[in-house]
Amino acid sequence: MKPFNLNSEENSKLVASDNLKYTHSYFSIHFAGTNARGILAYAGAAWTPLYVNWGLDKPNMPFEVIPLLTIIHPDGKELTLSENNAIDIFLAKQFGLHGRNAWEEALINAFYSSSNCMFFQEIMNSFFWESSGKSEDEKAKYLDDFLNKTLASWGRIHEAHLVNNHSNGHYVGDRTTLADIRTTTMLDALEKIIGPNRVATIINTNKTPNILKLRANIESNPTYKAWISSDEYKKLSVNSAGFVKDHHPELVPSS
Repeated sequence: MKPFNLNSEENSKLVASDNLKYTHSYFSIHFAGTNARGILAYAGAAWTPLYVNWGLDKPNMPFEVIPLLTIIHPDGKELTLSENNAIDIFLAKQFGLHGRNAWEEALINAFYSSSNCMFFQEIMNSFFWESSGKSEDEKAKYLDDFLNKTLASWGRIHEAHLVNNHSNGHYVGDRTTLADIRTTTMLDALEKIIGPNRVATIINTNKTPNILKLRANIESNPTYKAWISSDEYKKLSVNSAGFVKDHHPELVPSS
């Protein structure tokens, strides 16, 4: 375990400096690394994705888990931050993608938390890992329940919230925030697991036009678009497909 640097006054000045660089350390797949990478890309930050050697790198992590964000000052001084939620919220505040007041922050955190829980709790834990190793019939039931109950409920609720914000393609106010990016990266990661055609049975122009509008807003951002079109991103997609195939070969389209 490597402890955090706790010098609050000095470090608060460091993270407010110009010309910072960032590295983001995770496995060479999407999934739990998707959102922080998405924020860094959307913001046009100077950042580098790093891929861990878990046996060697684990002792150097504050909680011996990943992802890990490293903030690098021009003078070479570095700070590290662990835990997905902490990393995402820190980056959102760094790049003006969080609330402008306490109430906006609370709302953004609520929408972010809903989509974040959708990914980690519902997609990865309740569906992906829980159904891995089950019979084909059991897996089919898990998938059907996930699509027609869990995802359909999430889509219905989030669509209503977006309509409530004047159908402008944002959760809070009239600008992109952490909440918008998290929904986009969650759907992107979900497509990498069950395939875009299955996702589109629930998230589509008839049922959830405002969710798709939100996603289109994010994906039209030039630096975000460049990231998801990059060779690096495509390599992560290939690796992610292999990861899914190892645990759920039935989800991978036959060639």
